[in-house]
Amino acid sequence: MKVLLSLGFGVMAAGVWASDEAQGGAPVTNEVVRVTAAPLPRYRVEATDSGTLVSLPPEKSPFTVDTFTEDFIRERNAADLDQLLTLQPGVYQGGKTVMARQAGTYTIRGFSGSEVLWGGVPLTGGVATFLDPTLLEGVDIVKGPVGGAYGSQMGSMTDLMGAGGTVILRPKRPSFEEDFREFLLRGSYSKASGTRLKWAADVNEVLEDERLAVRLPVAYEWREPGWAPSSAGHGRMVTAAPSLAFRLLDRLELGLDLFYQYSNQPAYQGVRTLYGKPYGSGWDDTYTRPGDRLRFMTFGGTFRVDGEVSDWLTLRTRISFFQSENRYDYRGPYSNVGFDPWSEDYRYEWAAGDRLYRTFHAGQDAILKFETWGVEHQLLLGVSTTVKEISGWGGFASTGRSGVVNESNYLETIKATGYSDTRQQKIGLNVQELAEWHGLSLIAGLRADWHDSVNHVHEWTFSPRLGLSYDILEEGWAILFANVSLTETPNFNYKRWPDNTGTAPSDYLDSTWRAVQKEAGLRLNPIGSLWLSAAVFRIDQSNAPVAMTDDFSGEGYYVDDGKTFSQGFEFSASGDLTDDWSLYLAYAYIDYYDKTNNRRFDRFPPHAVSFWTSYKAPWFYDAVFGFGGRWRDAWMMTFRGGPAGDDQVAKRLLTFDASLDFPVSEHFTLGIALRNIFDSRGVESARNLQAFANEGRTLEISLRGTF
Repeated sequence: MKVLLSLGFGVMAAGVWASDEAQGGAPVTNEVVRVTAAPLPRYRVEATDSGTLVSLPPEKSPFTVDTFTEDFIRERNAADLDQLLTLQPGVYQGGKTVMARQAGTYTIRGFSGSEVLWGGVPLTGGVATFLDPTLLEGVDIVKGPVGGAYGSQMGSMTDLMGAGGTVILRPKRPSFEEDFREFLLRGSYSKASGTRLKWAADVNEVLEDERLAVRLPVAYEWREPGWAPSSAGHGRMVTAAPSLAFRLLDRLELGLDLFYQYSNQPAYQGVRTLYGKPYGSGWDDTYTRPGDRLRFMTFGGTFRVDGEVSDWLTLRTRISFFQSENRYDYRGPYSNVGFDPWSEDYRYEWAAGDRLYRTFHAGQDAILKFETWGVEHQLLLGVSTTVKEISGWGGFASTGRSGVVNESNYLETIKATGYSDTRQQKIGLNVQELAEWHGLSLIAGLRADWHDSVNHVHEWTFSPRLGLSYDILEEGWAILFANVSLTETPNFNYKRWPDNTGTAPSDYLDSTWRAVQKEAGLRLNPIGSLWLSAAVFRIDQSNAPVAMTDDFSGEGYYVDDGKTFSQGFEFSASGDLTDDWSLYLAYAYIDYYDKTNNRRFDRFPPHAVSFWTSYKAPWFYDAVFGFGGRWRDAWMMTFRGGPAGDDQVAKRLLTFDASLDFPVSEHFTLGIALRNIFDSRGVESARNLQAFANEGRTLEISLRGTF
């Protein structure tokens, strides 16, 4: 707290100095000096190619894509991507950790396992969970099965991926419009999460007669978690995304987008809960020992070609490589069901690992533009390949109530039995047509992927989709849309028989699971740039692997009989009500049903609401006031896709936030925010029975400079 107070006084002093300096050091008088404020934050993009693969205004898209703009990201000041995505109803994380198999993947529309794409290219190793949002100019959440656009996704080699959608991160790229420099100094304090200090910069330079532009977004954060033991040491994280762009032709650009992230922090794997409350601890207690650490480092980049070769041909080229090393050593609550919480011998869990993740990707799209009989066409032809490799060791051991384990013995066992070296590759072909005529937009596409697994199992998948939007009055303010899409993904690495040896392709399932979505909705523009959107959807998944146990040997195996569905309703409002007032509002309802076991349960919050509004006050030096909140319904914690038990629930959670951005000079803005004003606490996410709490009341002070 002393550190934060010192930062606060320093920030205010810097603001006073900046104001005096802007006035040429003149003596202070009672005269009111009006300063130039930043423009009102905007919450809606003009156009996007996420989900559609070709650029369209979001209201004309036949598919649902929700966007967090750069202004929204700046206003909300989330500590990491995971915290930012909690502001989107219907999107949930299965535990805020990179130490789990599905780390860094998200649940969308009731289906888990949707991975994150960095500018359309897969990242590695779950590092996006802790990615700093200041590196991003936007985040697009594409809803529904996305195989027709991005191919059936390959996640942790054995998980069901892509049924609900995907998250696309849009990194900041060079601008040829102007040079600028932005700097941010921010400090926050919470009794729950402790002290955080952050420094960030975003520098853009235009060079070589406006043919070359370079941009460097970078951030450093120092953390002292409130829950960590006093001798655990602080955490630190560095992230950077340098990028350069070269204009080969006026409308054709070559680019190189690099990425680096390093984190070293106390390891944390949640707390045990019972009936929605911490059991045997508080919300911000920990099982972490002083020496427990989580370290990961990721680097890589993408070479790209974007733009128009001619009036009728647009090219999009991507060649990328990412590598991530993840090392962890921790003690946490036991993650499996079947324990008796009232007994004296309920267990903890000790785990360790060191894994290396690599992703290679290359893709080429060509978009042909032409017109026939008054119909405008954009025909996309694409080919791509993705290779994912995972090597290293990792595992866990359950312990007694004391949490003591003979780590040297277990470590040797884990290294010997927990080592894996997996490789999976896919090659995809994509054909898509966008036809536009008198307010009618039609997208039809088919993606075919050939998959090859480390077990030499081969499989073709086919993912078609069809989408339609219709400008009812051809005046651009009332648009109907609908789509139907299918995504297939191979059931790789699931044993077919209990007594197989795992040495032949026939030992594994050779089928594909399928997800089919049907969606329809309406978008309206009642005032200003504000757009309202409402949609109903249903996703049916079939042929998913179901775990079985042999009655005689006790060996496990799988059958492809799994069937589930998710249906619901979504509503959103985003844009500007007036020149001084912006609004973001979203609601999601999800109904999940497991047809295999004939059970309906709240696998995720059935109802969720999130809102944020900003108002620029011309009567108060153009200061920007922000206020918002979110409400999330109760839900059942799960284990392997099923309810973990009636006593394992996450209760309702309601939080409110407020902020003030005050321009103290032409170049500097002072920010003050209070997050979770009423200090509401609850389960934010969970990995099996390891529950991760939301952050408590947090005070934040920042100084932003723009030049």
